Amino acid sequence: MKHFEASGLGRVILLEIERGEKIIESIEEKLNELNIKNAFIASSVGSIKHLEYHRPLTFELAATDEYLQVDSPFEIGNISGTIIDGKAHLHFSVGSFEGLHIGHIERGTEVLYLAEFTIIEIEGLNIERRLTPEKVNKLFPKL
Repeated sequence: MKHFEASGLGRVILLEIERGEKIIESIEEKLNELNIKNAFIASSVGSIKHLEYHRPLTFELAATDEYLQVDSPFEIGNISGTIIDGKAHLHFSVGSFEGLHIGHIERGTEVLYLAEFTIIEIEGLNIERRLTPEKVNKLFPKL
């Protein structure tokens, strides 16, 4: 186990992403404009029309993932995660009349009507994600 400490919390951003806009791309773009490198998603509400995600398939040491794309009118149950060094790592649960989907949200996921995110800046955090030999993006002190 490892841990990282920050000096505090900064700005609170309420971001409304509109119909057809992409979730991860919009969050990263706005935080980059605001010069926010590290943050977390405090709350999320809205709907999705095109979902791209992955989920694990095995218990093996090296990650083996299944990548999926689904078009359906989804209601967001939750999207949570962190933005570290400007890159979003978000997990989600969404539902539709076809059922429930849960996993790691990918670039390309598009909003149906709107999606609102409350994003809180983390100050004084100097870390980054790096891909390990097991194909897992883990946190490390920034070099």
